[in-house]
Amino acid sequence: MSDTTGTPARDRWILHFTHIDNLHVIVESGELVCDVHARQGLARIDVGDPEIKGSRRGRAIPVGPGGHVGDYVPFYFAPRSPMMYRIACDHRESAAERYTDGDRPLVYLATTVGAVIDAGLEWVATDGNAATATTEFSSDLTRLDAMIDWPLMSATLWNNTPADPDRQRRRMAEFLVHGRVPLEVIRRVATYDDRNAARARADLAGHSLDSRILVRPTWYYGYEQRG
Repeated sequence: MSDTTGTPARDRWILHFTHIDNLHVIVESGELVCDVHARQGLARIDVGDPEIKGSRRGRAIPVGPGGHVGDYVPFYFAPRSPMMYRIACDHRESAAERYTDGDRPLVYLATTVGAVIDAGLEWVATDGNAATATTEFSSDLTRLDAMIDWPLMSATLWNNTPADPDRQRRRMAEFLVHGRVPLEVIRRVATYDDRNAARARADLAGHSLDSRILVRPTWYYGYEQRG
């Protein structure tokens, strides 16, 4: 599940993460749902920043099926996203009024661009953080390779630099799927450690994904709380 410069756009892996306690709800409903539907009781634990989620619900999508960012299920093109970094830091700092259990209990649900297209789902890609005003949107598959900074997706460090102050925004490039994503579209599940893999396997018992669970600690920050 690694991306190289010559990988066709359809074969690119995309990653959605959620709290592992949400996995049994996803299995029962048979689908991932967008933030708007999740707010109607289809998610048990929300790990996102409420302010950021609010801004995404107000960010209009100018292409494809339209609507707002909150109407789409978000996937990233790389693990260890800046959003996951913030979650890990909130845990380390015991941030007030935030989700503070950190990134270790999160589970990745991974699929490919081609799997989404073959399932007939409507999608929109971005060249960076979908909530940022300068970010561009497209529903044209032929533009995907040119839009995404693939070397940055493979980089360990994505921080902004004086020479390139836009790195963090670009690392947050997204593949947004409108409304819902059936669980059958997901190809792999990844967890931080064996303990969480066992939990995921129990929730997925009887589903084809129960034999496609990976342990990928390098996809996480895993910070401990200070003090």
